Amino acid sequence: MEPAVTMARQILGFTFFYIWRTPSKTLGYLPMLTALTQWSATQLRRVPRILGLILLVPALAYLFWQHRAWGDRALKALCDGLLTVRTVPLLGIEHLEKPWLFWPLVLMVGLSGVVLRCCTVRQQWGRLVIVSSLLALMLRYLLWRSLVTLNLRTPTEAAVSLLLLGIEGFIMSGYALQLYLLLKVNDRRPQADAAAMAVKAGRYQPWVDILIPTYNEPLTILRRTIVGCQALDYPYKRIYVLDDTRRPALQDLAAELGCHYLARPDNHHAKAGNLNHALGHTHSELIAVFDADFVPTRNFLTRTVGLFQTADIGLVQTYQSFYNPDPVARNLGLETQLPQEVEIFSRHYQVLRDSIETALCYGSSFVVRRSALEAVGGFVTDSLSEDYYTGIQLAAAHYRVVYLNESLSAGLCADDMGGHIGQRLRWARGTLQGFFIAAGPLRAKNLTLLQRLAHLEGMSQWFHSPLRLLLLVLPLASAFLGIVPLETTLREWVYYFLPYYWLLLSTFAWLNGRSRSALISDVYAVVQCIPLTLTVVQTLIRPFGRGFWVTPKGTRGDRYRFQWSLGWPLLVLFGASLVAAVLNWHHLQARGLILAWVWNLYNLVILALAIYSLIERPRPDPYDWLRVQQTVELHLAWDQSAAVWGTTTHLSEGGGGCSAPSSSPQFGGER
Repeated sequence: MEPAVTMARQILGFTFFYIWRTPSKTLGYLPMLTALTQWSATQLRRVPRILGLILLVPALAYLFWQHRAWGDRALKALCDGLLTVRTVPLLGIEHLEKPWLFWPLVLMVGLSGVVLRCCTVRQQWGRLVIVSSLLALMLRYLLWRSLVTLNLRTPTEAAVSLLLLGIEGFIMSGYALQLYLLLKVNDRRPQADAAAMAVKAGRYQPWVDILIPTYNEPLTILRRTIVGCQALDYPYKRIYVLDDTRRPALQDLAAELGCHYLARPDNHHAKAGNLNHALGHTHSELIAVFDADFVPTRNFLTRTVGLFQTADIGLVQTYQSFYNPDPVARNLGLETQLPQEVEIFSRHYQVLRDSIETALCYGSSFVVRRSALEAVGGFVTDSLSEDYYTGIQLAAAHYRVVYLNESLSAGLCADDMGGHIGQRLRWARGTLQGFFIAAGPLRAKNLTLLQRLAHLEGMSQWFHSPLRLLLLVLPLASAFLGIVPLETTLREWVYYFLPYYWLLLSTFAWLNGRSRSALISDVYAVVQCIPLTLTVVQTLIRPFGRGFWVTPKGTRGDRYRFQWSLGWPLLVLFGASLVAAVLNWHHLQARGLILAWVWNLYNLVILALAIYSLIERPRPDPYDWLRVQQTVELHLAWDQSAAVWGTTTHLSEGGGGCSAPSSSPQFGGER
């Protein structure tokens, strides 16, 4: 048996080396294979990783099988200790014998329901009631899970049961910190109102350099941004286009629109290097940065510049909005019902973080004080997330990074699911690089403990993807291996889990400002959990193994297509979960299996929605249409003497739609 174990370990080590070694060394034969198979180079680069995973899974399974015996002393000692703790009486565990324990639960849930109907999230006392109820039910649930439900009968079942409890505890600890920060939130808009008075009156109007870094975005997108910046209602501004591809056509566009054009001889340090290069060629007191696809509103500078009258404010980040639907919402046909995915970050998470001044710099739609930026050596170049870590360096230098929860610009979401996922992979890699660089929040100076915890919680959210993948796989262990992850009855589950989960679902959208529902959040999590899991593992092994890449925008498609590279793993999981649901149907009376079956059924629903979201819908129109309702006066080409009043329904750069009353003789009805 020992040679087999040795071979499995060798396969395991070889696989890790093979999967993550440098692609140029691994795939020197790419041109030949491309010619023979007619596959693209991108498709062929995935082959070693797929082959590696095929070797990796059986090797891991074999090693796990060899070391599953009950003789593992450490695991046995842990299980014995937990069994001892489980003998300690806990008030509320024997709820069936103490019916009066139901009344506090009913009162708590009922009071929360009243708050949801009568209050808004801006009211402090309402937040206090909801947060207190959620934390109490969360603690109650975790006590029950850890003291009553663990299955410690065999090492394998104990390992799976403890793993599930660990996943729940990890996720809930981050959520508990978010709930605590909800009690401290504040709104900076009144402060911005007061500060803007000095700007409008001309008492405080410093020069502002507006930087638009670009790599390969279409000129039509850049034209929107430049025109939007020129239309800003602020007298002392200079606009610079920072071209990292040195395109003559873009230089001509800058000259046509009357703004400055800057290009550098290389692309060292990507976007951060581009911005740092511009710092040496600009001189204004304040610097505003917009990505190539972000168009500001006319009052962007009048709302933000005034805040810099406070000497210790180093950076002001504004709300990020988007004027096209994200791919998930569009492919599900819910683009008019669902806000963009990142809305929850601007509307909820940034507000939480700003309560302890740990707001993130997005890299776009922000204003920074030049002297503060120069004091920290410019934009951080050690990470793909130069914006995030530049903000941390400013905080470490005793400058405040504040968040203005006000939509003052709008950008483009990724065009398809490939770009959408690729953007998240870049964010994940850049954020996790913070564990390895001096500019990261764990090593930066002058941060409080709570600020470090908030940054750590934000960074650890990328580990939710591997955990979500495990939550998809664990029910399969019940069906195919007979492993029961928790020992409980349906009545106990209803008593301890259902109140917490019901309150979580019912308050989730209320707490985050109606930016996301819990169900849709799970769809977003599942659709990207596998590629994000691979990226998390790769980043932890080789944190700087890949450079910066730009999300494609402005592309179009004229037919339906399925994202097979993202979809086939989800299809495999869906098929396995469907088989597991059928197998478990015959074992519903077994202790714990009915919950695994319900859990698996929920996974099937989420997987089905995630797979459906990977079917790309046609996007033949070159323009993004905005729903705008505004009264207009129409002068018709065939009858210039008459004017018709109507209401716009949607507008774009290519045209518009308008409805006129049925009494209009020129139309003969509503149009």
